[in-house]
Amino acid sequence: MRELDNPAWHALKGEQRAFGMVGERAARYLPDVSPIAAVADQSQEALVELAGFVEPGRFVAVVAPGELPDELWRLAAMAPLSQWVCPDPPAVDAEIDWVELTDAHAGEMLELARATDPGPFETRTHRLGDYVGVIRDARLVSMAGERICLSGYREVSAVCTDAAFTGRGFAQALVLEIVRRQQSAGCIPFLHVRTGSPAEAQAIHVYEKLGFHKRGDYAMSVLVRK
Repeated sequence: MRELDNPAWHALKGEQRAFGMVGERAARYLPDVSPIAAVADQSQEALVELAGFVEPGRFVAVVAPGELPDELWRLAAMAPLSQWVCPDPPAVDAEIDWVELTDAHAGEMLELARATDPGPFETRTHRLGDYVGVIRDARLVSMAGERICLSGYREVSAVCTDAAFTGRGFAQALVLEIVRRQQSAGCIPFLHVRTGSPAEAQAIHVYEKLGFHKRGDYAMSVLVRK
């Protein structure tokens, strides 16, 4: 599972290349897809190459970038994360009425993500994989989908529910649907939880119930291009 130490790099060098800007040592998702970027190693050359993909004043989030060239980058924040994997089929069932989310739901997906803050979500993030959701009162109130996808692994992401509809098992059922699809495709599901976030304890409770176990901890560095 070493690829999961730097999943965005392997995804952008592989099956998600069309969604990003990719060089020899650095890569990033297109700005309207995700602010996530990656470097192949902690060399200065990788960070110089990455700077060529980012406009001055804009930011990207990178795992373990190494020492920053002062003339190119400023460290704006650190986002601690725990990484979880689900190598075995979940032993639970959760049935609800859900719908397949498409481009027709893009506006609602973005609105829900901005209201609930499950992590970075842009106008085309939903193009990275499958997304499913729950519609109530003629609006999208819960969703889950995929983000970073690389050979053998697929990330569960954008798991969120409108505050007025929490506690009904929507998130668990939607994550279960995504996990089943990923495992049926021969992939190991993985996901990330923000350490210290208000939803951390509840999220971990749901994921552990579905068979996820913690693989490790790391931090995303939020870098601003000078």
